[in-house]
Amino acid sequence: MFHDIWGPFDFRGLPHPDVEKQNAPRLAAALQSLDALLGVSAEPGDPTYFGSAEGHGVKIPEVIDGRGPDLTDLP
Repeated sequence: MFHDIWGPFDFRGLPHPDVEKQNAPRLAAALQSLDALLGVSAEPGDPTYFGSAEGHGVKIPEVIDGRGPDLTDLP
């Protein structure tokens, strides 16, 4: 199974802070570079089943008992 490498949880809702710590700054840097290249700030699109943007990163989803949402139910 593949994981959302920028957010705080994998698709099963399990925390993966080391993965987020390593990769989230790279996502932010890439998005900031695009802003600079295009001369405009990106606007977040509509939220999806898998999450939503916040600034130059991924918005933290609702956390219940230390877990994020389980997103493995889609085929």
